[in-house]
Amino acid sequence: MYNKRLYTSLFLLLLVLSSLAQSDTPSLVSLTGTLLDEHTQNPLPYANIVVEGKNKVITTNEKGYFLIRNLEKSDTLNFHYIGYEQKKICVCDLQQGSLVYLKEAIISLNEFFVFSKDYDVKEIVKNVLKNKDKNYQSTLSKKQLFVRHRYISNVDKISIKFKKSSFSHLDEKMTKVMEQKIPKQSISYTDFLGDIYTSNNDNDTLKISPIKIVRLKDKNVADLEQLEKVFTNLFSNTKENEYWKLKSGIIGGKIDTEITDPDADLDSLSNFHKNNFTVKTYAERLHKRFDNILDDKKKWDFLHNTGNYEYTLVGGTKVNGEDVFIIEFKPKKSGELIGKLYITTDSYALVKADFKYDVGKTGTNIQLFGVGYTFNQLDISIYFEKKDDSYQLKYYAQKTGEKISFDRNVSLIKKKKRFLIDKELNEIKVGLNMISREESSFEVMVIDEIKISNLTYVNFKQKDTFKIIYVDQFNDNIWKGYNIIEPTQQMRDYKKIEY
Repeated sequence: MYNKRLYTSLFLLLLVLSSLAQSDTPSLVSLTGTLLDEHTQNPLPYANIVVEGKNKVITTNEKGYFLIRNLEKSDTLNFHYIGYEQKKICVCDLQQGSLVYLKEAIISLNEFFVFSKDYDVKEIVKNVLKNKDKNYQSTLSKKQLFVRHRYISNVDKISIKFKKSSFSHLDEKMTKVMEQKIPKQSISYTDFLGDIYTSNNDNDTLKISPIKIVRLKDKNVADLEQLEKVFTNLFSNTKENEYWKLKSGIIGGKIDTEITDPDADLDSLSNFHKNNFTVKTYAERLHKRFDNILDDKKKWDFLHNTGNYEYTLVGGTKVNGEDVFIIEFKPKKSGELIGKLYITTDSYALVKADFKYDVGKTGTNIQLFGVGYTFNQLDISIYFEKKDDSYQLKYYAQKTGEKISFDRNVSLIKKKKRFLIDKELNEIKVGLNMISREESSFEVMVIDEIKISNLTYVNFKQKDTFKIIYVDQFNDNIWKGYNIIEPTQQMRDYKKIEY
């Protein structure tokens, strides 16, 4: 009886102590909001939000949106954006969906230039390329990188008119099925988190150690795979002395249908490549994209062809303790781009740039013989951060758009090789009328960077492949504990349709 009372008392005591402990533990909250320019009300993309006193940094997405988890009510958030005044706000003073405004920190020219000096703004811009090799050096480093690639294709018009066919199973009915099966919208997203190893030797390439790769499945992948199987089966019956040709008017070319390994299981190979990420290929693509990034004369036209632009020195500011010129530019007749540059006063390093096509301007524009192609959108935002004596990429965001139109007859022809003139075995001819819009975005954020030795770089062995995680819908738990760019609402709303 005594023991029973003792156990009961101990149990009640533990409950009381547990309750007291819980009451002393601060409750954790999540906070959402949008960071905006105080004057223009425009979103501030890729801004840093630091939780003071904790090793935690959040980055806003392209819409300026942020989501911060596991906050205490007493935490203080410090909002940073290049060229803007910092702002500190206590979590207790913010609500869900708060709009946070930052004021642009532009110092007037009279205040900025203490000593009277006439600056040639065009010469300031020209000095960026003159000092490029000194300012942007390759370093021995290990960087943690987050990359998001988004691709959207919209088919605004598709019409396939049957003309003729000598294939028994490719008839008018089949062309109608093809017309219906071609997706009117295709969407894909891929998120990559990994470490990259870079060398200070120009002959070395970067190496990648993936941590996690997440891909949202395309809603219309089932329809695309059905169409792919039709043509895979068609091409699989090609004999050694036969080949395929695609022709439109006088323009034509052979189709490569050869299989490297004739004994390979095509379905297994297809599934392997869909589910596994080829590390070397991705590393080469990243290296090509960011190696000597300012050398792309088309993309950085305002640096390479300064005569095509008007430049205005609007003021100055400080970026990480350095004095920086703020320069706005717009195109003359031969230029295409409009934007804003932040260039250091001492080293002439371009630390930040935001630019896009001006209204009414486009890139490549071809309209010829029923074929149209217009590169009509280019938006780029880039930021370099000083590390020792060199400026290293901190983030890069690019959005491109293009419009494609095609209104011509197209023939798929199977031929047999012969002396002098090859024999035509089969042909299907259709009238194809299509208009589509393609949009692609590419975002890179460097989360962390440390120096490494040459031995560390040399000894790191890159994997051949890495498993891709496929999801039907964006799930916050997948990236729990990782610092990534907050997904857009479009990504959150995306959900695969089951077939």
